[in-house]
Amino acid sequence: MPSSKDSDSASVTLLASIQARFHCMSDGTIRDSSGQGWVVWNIVDFHRWWHAFETNAAVPLGRKLMHAAADQEEYSLNQSAFFKIGRFMRKKRLISSLSTRWSEMGWGVYEFDSSTALSNLLAPTCSGFALAAVEGMTGERKKIQWHQVSNVMIQLDMEKDSRSISLAPPPPQFTWDSNSEVPSFLEGKPVELDLQFVEHGWSNSGERTCFLPSGLFQRLFQYVRMQGLVLSPDILTAWELPEQSSHTDWIPLILTTLAVNEMISQSELPIYIQDLDSWNQLNEAYLEPYGLGTFSRLTALDEQGGVEFELCSTSVFPFTVAYLVAYWQRGIGRKARVKLEQKNAKWILQLTSLRSYSF
Repeated sequence: MPSSKDSDSASVTLLASIQARFHCMSDGTIRDSSGQGWVVWNIVDFHRWWHAFETNAAVPLGRKLMHAAADQEEYSLNQSAFFKIGRFMRKKRLISSLSTRWSEMGWGVYEFDSSTALSNLLAPTCSGFALAAVEGMTGERKKIQWHQVSNVMIQLDMEKDSRSISLAPPPPQFTWDSNSEVPSFLEGKPVELDLQFVEHGWSNSGERTCFLPSGLFQRLFQYVRMQGLVLSPDILTAWELPEQSSHTDWIPLILTTLAVNEMISQSELPIYIQDLDSWNQLNEAYLEPYGLGTFSRLTALDEQGGVEFELCSTSVFPFTVAYLVAYWQRGIGRKARVKLEQKNAKWILQLTSLRSYSF
């Protein structure tokens, strides 16, 4: 058992490594030096979000989540030329580098010899990351099954797949991020975390936390868009969406919003909205530091808490909208009517009460 002093030293070293790798950008995203987007997730929140997302979609999505994680991790590793190293002690060096990567990301540990992951992540997510690592090391496609042995132990069974290795494509783009631009890494600020090294990962302000790539969610949303899901009129009545794009394109964003709202409802997060400045405080506390986006302008619309935000095009746009809606509904105490429209390269989000109230 490491001493408190050793743990503190490990935490300082880990934070320095993370801050060299990840920067907060002006558009509210977190980027690594290759320009790829990441989100800082409270692991309990992610579990709650995923359960609500899959429940509202009403179709099993576990393997879709695994494939999204595997494809995005494969893409990330290839973009950084991770596996292009010399043959001298190649396996040992790669295992060491991957161990460091998993530690920085907060994913836990993957033990190659036993095909076992020790992690607090959801099993499909962790399994996807491990699959990408094994395929990259062996140069072979693998079929995978996973078994949740305990809260933190996931046993993976992999066997060779006849399919040949082909490079994973970039994450798909959607209506909301087609105009997005990648800010310069040098213009960002290092990620700030109240980090503590813990078993199988690290914590932020005492809560188990990790980095997840925004490309994972873009790939998951693409799978969902292709499912042909139909949302109930009760859900859709609260939404006014741009007419120039297909309704199907917006289903992942609506499902994300429903799931984030349920996640926030289950949390003890204090959300108080008294005036416009309250929104700036929420943004600075809960959105920007975690790579969940931001707004460039906000305007009051009425005396019932109605507000208008100007948002950038980003890959995390669904989460920016989702959190703003969830905060509005929690802070105002009413169900929101959500209106989205595009103006040039910006997006306008209006949140007003779904029902009229007279005072």
